[in-house]
Amino acid sequence: MSRFLLWYAHKVKKHPKSILGLGLLVVVMMTVFGIGFGGSLSSEGMTIDNTPAQKAADIVSKNYHSSTSGAQAQIILKAKESLKNKNNVARITDIKNKIQRQEDVQTVMTPDQLFNYAQHEKVAYITVTFNTKAITEKQSTALTKVVNMYRASNFEVELSGIASNIEVSETPEVIGIGIAFIILVITFGSFLIAGLPIISALLGLITGLAGIFGVARFTDVASYDLSLAAMVSLAVGIDYALFMVARYRDEYVKTNSDKAIYMALTKTGPAIIFAAATIIVALLGMSALGIGFLGVMGAVSALSVLMVVLVAFLVVPSVLVLFPSLGRRRKVTFNKAIKPAGWFAKLLNKHSRVTMAVAILSLLLIAIPASRMQLGLPNDGSKPRETTERKAFDIKAEAYGAGNDAMLVTVIENANSKKVHNFEKQLNKLDTIQSVSPAIMSANQKYLMYTITPKTEANDHRTQALVQKIRELESTVHVPIYVTGQTAANIDISNKLQSALPKFLIIIVAFAFILLTVAFRSILIPLIAVGGFVLSLLATLGVVVLTIQDGHFADLLNLPGKSSVLNFLPVLVVGILFGLAMDYEVFLVSRIREGYLVHRDNARAVENGLRDTGSVIIAAAFIMISVFASFVFTDEIIIQSMGLALAAGVFFDAFIVRLLIVPASINIFGKYNWYLPKWLDKILPHLDIE
Repeated sequence: MSRFLLWYAHKVKKHPKSILGLGLLVVVMMTVFGIGFGGSLSSEGMTIDNTPAQKAADIVSKNYHSSTSGAQAQIILKAKESLKNKNNVARITDIKNKIQRQEDVQTVMTPDQLFNYAQHEKVAYITVTFNTKAITEKQSTALTKVVNMYRASNFEVELSGIASNIEVSETPEVIGIGIAFIILVITFGSFLIAGLPIISALLGLITGLAGIFGVARFTDVASYDLSLAAMVSLAVGIDYALFMVARYRDEYVKTNSDKAIYMALTKTGPAIIFAAATIIVALLGMSALGIGFLGVMGAVSALSVLMVVLVAFLVVPSVLVLFPSLGRRRKVTFNKAIKPAGWFAKLLNKHSRVTMAVAILSLLLIAIPASRMQLGLPNDGSKPRETTERKAFDIKAEAYGAGNDAMLVTVIENANSKKVHNFEKQLNKLDTIQSVSPAIMSANQKYLMYTITPKTEANDHRTQALVQKIRELESTVHVPIYVTGQTAANIDISNKLQSALPKFLIIIVAFAFILLTVAFRSILIPLIAVGGFVLSLLATLGVVVLTIQDGHFADLLNLPGKSSVLNFLPVLVVGILFGLAMDYEVFLVSRIREGYLVHRDNARAVENGLRDTGSVIIAAAFIMISVFASFVFTDEIIIQSMGLALAAGVFFDAFIVRLLIVPASINIFGKYNWYLPKWLDKILPHLDIE
């Protein structure tokens, strides 16, 4: 790899304008492709085939035919007086007539038709059924326009079930980039050179996102896929350019010659390629779980990271060659603020055992809440309090009960009347059921269908337990029982993702261990690296449970309150955090090993390694944290969850694992860090990342 990068450095040195032009051409071509030929983002929900709920839904679809099978939205009404008085009835009729005239509206059912008055006739809702299977943004906008006409009237009007396509806002990126720029200025002491990693990352981000829109033409790509790709690509794009620029400046100061670009590419380039490859492999590895939407999410994020790395290698070296003065250091005193002083490395070497023990214990304590993690899928109750969906959810929960939006469709085979009666009897014994509708027989008389309303909301663990209890009645009543509906489908998705997590974690840990063993020719270094990764992962999930599930610091973190943990978040964090953890491991340990191979002094190698790479790793970690954390301040819980988890994960892994546990362990174990059995050394391939 170093030989190729040496060749590439020669080409960059000789033809910097051509290389830069090639980089800009890649950006332009991908952008034109994405805009001109790309598709649109999907608003379809997450689905997994072959779940019990999906099988039940297929039975319902085949045996029950409904003229109102389209998507539905609800208009929730709450009045201070009875909704049945003359003025309110006139308003409800007026709302119905206006909506009925809209495009693709199949039926509009009023409270009188649905018999859904509650709280002494002060709460009710209108149900709007469309001809389409999913509600579009255009249909939601039209409904909102009608509802807004009546907000100043005597009753409160809110909407539920409208299109929830996540709006991709540029605000988080702008905030993250602003903070990253400040950190880079502090790191380099120069406004000019601080802008280079930002520009490179932005060009890479544009290229990657354009590529994702191109992919969207051929497969469904969700809005949150784009947000995830944006936050990961922006963070790694800035970091990789930062590592390259930092090494160039170090070499420029030492040699003050043309050799700086050669050293920057041949020394930092392999580590960047190795780190990027681990992220890409981890993201693509999400497809190994056999869960469609996760595979797409990982693939488009991997594509975006690939584009960011490609653009960085084309743009950054060529700009450094064209403007060599960027390598000069400015005399700025405050750039020392994030540099680990020599005393820190010496202190760590002196108290390595205490440092390692305290760091591990701290991560274990923070990880304790992860043991009670409750997975689910955000609903309207997870939206910000000021949104119409959240207001509608709260009104309905108070008027009809918490389980009104968690209804379960249960179908049983129409066996003899004794078995059916026994099923209904056992069903009514379950204390978490609020109501059960009368049975509806299919046209072919093979099935009976019941609508069950739980006492608890969809993401409550008691609702999940109820679904399991209903299914378990099959062994008691000896009749096949099928449970479906959106709530049951989401519960099945969460269960499948939770069962897939250990498998995915084992794959990632094994892959990391093998990769690091090959890279560092060591057994102990990879063991500590993957052990630290697992600790930082558990601590991250502990923070997620404390903040998102338990609702602590909700106001400070702009969270809507208590909510179940996003069901695919743990898998996502495993994949992405693994790649980011390997970044810091490679950049730190490769520099420590580089020094150790020269003088065989472990303490000195750790001290020099921290001195040479510590400030850059700290800056890189702060940049990643700021980029990820900026996404917490959106209004969508899915994106907030991803941003919070990744920001916490980078903090734990960079500052506690890589800058404390790893160097402390290297100092403790001395020469054993670099031990590799001779027989293993012979059969392992050689991978040069230094």
